[in-house]
Amino acid sequence: MLWRSGLALILSAVAAVAEPLSFVGQHPLASDLPGFGGLSAIEMRSGTSALVLSDRGMSFALTLDRGAQRVTAEPVPVAWDNRDSEGLAWASNRLYVSYEGPAEVSTASGRALPRAPNYWTFPGNRGFEALAGAPDGTLYAIPERGPARSNPIPVFRYLAGRWSTLTHLPPPKGFLPVGADIGPDGKLYLLSRSFSPLGFRSRIIRLDPEDPESERTVLLTTRPGQFDNLEGLAIWQSDSGATCLTMVSDDNFRSLQRTELVEYALTETLEGGATCN
Repeated sequence: MLWRSGLALILSAVAAVAEPLSFVGQHPLASDLPGFGGLSAIEMRSGTSALVLSDRGMSFALTLDRGAQRVTAEPVPVAWDNRDSEGLAWASNRLYVSYEGPAEVSTASGRALPRAPNYWTFPGNRGFEALAGAPDGTLYAIPERGPARSNPIPVFRYLAGRWSTLTHLPPPKGFLPVGADIGPDGKLYLLSRSFSPLGFRSRIIRLDPEDPESERTVLLTTRPGQFDNLEGLAIWQSDSGATCLTMVSDDNFRSLQRTELVEYALTETLEGGATCN
């Protein structure tokens, strides 16, 4: 009957526009460890292990007990500078950190990489807020703003010892880049954040580093106050095959804010019972 075929078309259309991300969970983080807080970056080593970085140069190893919904932290001695460290990335089995001011990237041993083009033009607290690394050793660094408020935001690529400009993000309309990672699919995932009197909002977009001017997909835009100040992003693949996105919030060492992990999964990878556990 016509109404049945019409209903089938409607259901098909609804399925076709299913949300690209599925919410997995939200876990509070609390610790009495000295200096714990201000978490601005995260790298997942497995589904139960992560490394987080504070914006004061301190690192902590997290252990996630997903069954008990509990997260514990331990300090990790790493030779980061104690200035404004914001980004963390693994690239070719080497760990890197990025700083806001001046905008630069260094290794875990403290060796600074060559400076990116025009690094001095970024405001002191708007430098390399986001950092991502690929298995082949390529790094991607993104400042929080362009040289001026109305400028496009450059995405820098570090390859074979040299920096180049991969692409530009449009001038910000409230959302500023704060975290990034390369997914199992080789795509660059970028976390941005905005703030209003109603609270923080977060947005995740995905772009192809091999075709940076192609269409960029918006995967998530949260409601004001839905989560706290999400700044770090890690993309990883679970043992069951799901592509998982784990974010960490920066509480700015303020009692009115909260430190938490927030997780989503790519809906298309959840078929066949795959999970982020």
